[in-house]
Amino acid sequence: MEQYKYYWQKVCGNEKLKLDLELLKKACEQSFRKESDNYKQKLVFKLLEAVKNNDQIHFFYTLLRAINRPDEEFKQLQKLLHQDYDVMPNEVFTNFAYTIILGIMSTYGETGGEKK
Repeated sequence: MEQYKYYWQKVCGNEKLKLDLELLKKACEQSFRKESDNYKQKLVFKLLEAVKNNDQIHFFYTLLRAINRPDEEFKQLQKLLHQDYDVMPNEVFTNFAYTIILGIMSTYGETGGEKK
């Protein structure tokens, strides 16, 4: 669906960049499915704090630390971030960040814990 895609101009050059939020959310769901709910809740809290402070650097630092693993589950998310990430305008960053957070939160309860 076109409504879930954001486009913006690359900082250096005239290339258009595209961010497919549905694909990103599905990659997050697949990646974090096996993690414990406690771990995911702490990660979500840190990511939300970065969004609240509009701190893209801290957000990506936290996210990249969480997915920097050789596990097969994280390969798709790593690939998406590698091909589509660039400095984002605030509106695109906010949508990107909340998509990541919602993707993680949608997996609560899938490791045996209760859904919140």
